[in-house]
Amino acid sequence: MKRDLSSFVPGDWVKSEVMKRWLPWFVIPLVFSVWVLVMRATGSGLLEDSDTRVLLANIQERGNPWSWFAGDWPLFNHFYRPVSTLAFEMDLAIWGKNAAGFGLTNAILAMVCIWLCFWVVRELTDHPLTTGLATLIFGIAHVNVGFLSMVGGWFWALALLCLAGLGRGKLRERLWPVLLGVGGCVFFADLLPGQMDIWYRVVGWLPGRTASVMTVFALISVAAYARYERLGAGVREAEPTAMDLPATKGTVLSQAGKGNWAWVVVSAFGLVLALGSYEQAVILPGLLTGVCIWFGLQRRRVRWMNLVWMWGLLLGYLVLRASVVPSEVSGYQDQQFRTGAGLYLDLLSYVLPGFDTVGQFWGSVSLGAIALLTAMPWVLGLAMVGNSVSMVGLWGSPRRWWGLGALLMGFVAYLPMAWLKFFAHYHYLPSVFYALFVAVMGPVVLGWVVEALSPSRVKAPIRS
Repeated sequence: MKRDLSSFVPGDWVKSEVMKRWLPWFVIPLVFSVWVLVMRATGSGLLEDSDTRVLLANIQERGNPWSWFAGDWPLFNHFYRPVSTLAFEMDLAIWGKNAAGFGLTNAILAMVCIWLCFWVVRELTDHPLTTGLATLIFGIAHVNVGFLSMVGGWFWALALLCLAGLGRGKLRERLWPVLLGVGGCVFFADLLPGQMDIWYRVVGWLPGRTASVMTVFALISVAAYARYERLGAGVREAEPTAMDLPATKGTVLSQAGKGNWAWVVVSAFGLVLALGSYEQAVILPGLLTGVCIWFGLQRRRVRWMNLVWMWGLLLGYLVLRASVVPSEVSGYQDQQFRTGAGLYLDLLSYVLPGFDTVGQFWGSVSLGAIALLTAMPWVLGLAMVGNSVSMVGLWGSPRRWWGLGALLMGFVAYLPMAWLKFFAHYHYLPSVFYALFVAVMGPVVLGWVVEALSPSRVKAPIRS
């Protein structure tokens, strides 16, 4: 029986292929969303935190939700956060002083962020495996699991296994592949994020909601703009290079519809709402600029004129904030500012993971030769060597721009918070891009392990 193709529309086939590629991967954000919802905080202690008590009392005393757009937020420590304050206003109106209701809202915000992580990586890479791995890593940060240290141990074991590759051919031919495999495994073991109290600060602590509300709107802004460029930016003609990824059977060419411009509007609204939620959002125009560079490096005809509204909105926010919020440093702000080596080591951990232990390394070797009898200087030194080797190896990988781009976007996302004493929710937005970097590096490092353990290539004999 012949199939009637008279009603076939090419767009239907594209949608069908897209669903086949992506539908199985939706399981990952779904699982972690349910996990966060089930493990949400419900106890009355949610409302007992001192900041929370003062914040809710001032909101009830004011009795005017929209007044927060014209001045300081309810803790009156010189922050402009009217949008995240509305989230507390909403909970008070719906739940009163029922702590479980506040906990539910916190959990829902975290669930939305997990799904938005999936969307951001999907738009940036259009690669299901990378998207799934990044969402898995970001999701794990929301739950208390103890197997991350075991995974790190597995990569240390793989590093030792790679040494066997030295016997798979001539030493001079095997040296670099083995060094790359060992260094990559050591680097990846150090790269895997440990528990940073994300659950407590974002799901189980109400003031952390300022960061999660901001992250929701920031990720919407980044994902929407990335979708606008991915679908609408044409590709510059160029000769294919060895770094280009080949098309596969699952490759689907997406095309922008007539309403693609609407994604710019969504991105702009997300930017405005993020700026009104939390001061960390000042980095959002930098992240959107990073999206432009991301696609520009892929030979896309990026619409650079959009930088005008991105940075223009930031300028407007700064003018508004200066006019409605006191300019002097509050007591809380003065208490939280920090200087010194810790600040720069935290920044270094985003730019060069593995080198943030340089202080510990020099501290251990300063004890003299006896320190070499302990494991610490060797482990810390290997971490730094592994970082250096991995960065060189990443530069030669087809995924280099994804890896370096994710690393730099995470650095930018964290930058303004480095000058404040550590709180885990400062890393909430940056951890999306850190998760992307880990997801990119994972398959790359495993490829190096295979190369290290494989025999040297044998050249085919020259034909006469």
